[in-house]
Amino acid sequence: MIGSTACALHMALFRTLETPRLCLREPRPADAEAVFAAYAGHAEVLRYLGWRSHASVEDTRRQLGYDTHRWLKHSAWVWMLAQREPGAPAFGQVELVPASYPAEESHALRLGYVMGEALRGQGLMSEAVHAVLVHAFDRLQPVWRIEALCDVDNPASARLLERVGMQREGRVRRGVVHPNLSAEPRDAWLYALTRGDPLPCPAAPASATPRAGAAQSR
Repeated sequence: MIGSTACALHMALFRTLETPRLCLREPRPADAEAVFAAYAGHAEVLRYLGWRSHASVEDTRRQLGYDTHRWLKHSAWVWMLAQREPGAPAFGQVELVPASYPAEESHALRLGYVMGEALRGQGLMSEAVHAVLVHAFDRLQPVWRIEALCDVDNPASARLLERVGMQREGRVRRGVVHPNLSAEPRDAWLYALTRGDPLPCPAAPASATPRAGAAQSR
């Protein structure tokens, strides 16, 4: 029964989501060059994430394959972000990871996201995260909570999380490691949204903002 429940959980989340401006879809090997160029190959872009920048496109291609495998194992759900235009390249990603295991028994998920710098400041990540939150609560009935960790020195990410309705619950001391920034664990804000909380549709910001990212598991 556990296996069938896990399969049902996995199948409940769609591999493709669409918003007014974006297509969120599963990773593809062909995304490797665009993803490496947009963010995976840049330590500065990834400074507030939990994984090191890639040395080559092949590293990125292997990571995309691993992300696809995580869909199959039900251990994470990763959507690539692309604009809704024919052949538009991937420029970011959003992921959900069960906060505890076995995954089919977890009532909470951990949110992570990252995007390249070229399209920042247009509200695209807020639009993507909002869509994923709505979809997860709609499709995964066992889930009651989605949370995110945001480095205390990353106000852009904090503003994004607040725009999509997540509430700051407190400071997690030495709670995250961001290897592109420091080898030491760093303090982070814990944000969360629970089933039934208001989930506003965020408006695009009026001007460009600094980098935004929430810790992703790799």
